[in-house]
Amino acid sequence: MDNPIFGFVDTEAIALAIPILAVVGGVLIAITAIVMGSRRRELAHRERIIAMEKGLPVPNDVEVAGPERPKYSNRRANGLVLTGIGLALTIALSRESGGEDGLWGLIPMFIGIGLLIAAFIDKREYDAERGRERSPMQ
Repeated sequence: MDNPIFGFVDTEAIALAIPILAVVGGVLIAITAIVMGSRRRELAHRERIIAMEKGLPVPNDVEVAGPERPKYSNRRANGLVLTGIGLALTIALSRESGGEDGLWGLIPMFIGIGLLIAAFIDKREYDAERGRERSPMQ
């Protein structure tokens, strides 16, 4: 394929460089996040130590987490995504290969269905636990 605009670029080299750069970039982002989080904790710790040495009240945690999401919500979201991906793969591979390779899409689909079932069970347990917390003591 002769491209007049990018005729000097080797497309095979680009095809090889893209996944390598994606992996290296992902690793660099992860390392940066770890280092920055460590630095943030170190500064908060140092601030507490200085306050204690001066006899000042110890500052509260600046990072106030919002209400904790119940674990079923993450499983429900992941289950829906995997079920959708599995269904799309099943349909696409079945249409492409005439039905032979469509079975491979069932793997993520059934994993997604399993996550949805686990989310349903977790939600029932969460609701039962919250019901016990709210009920008056007997």
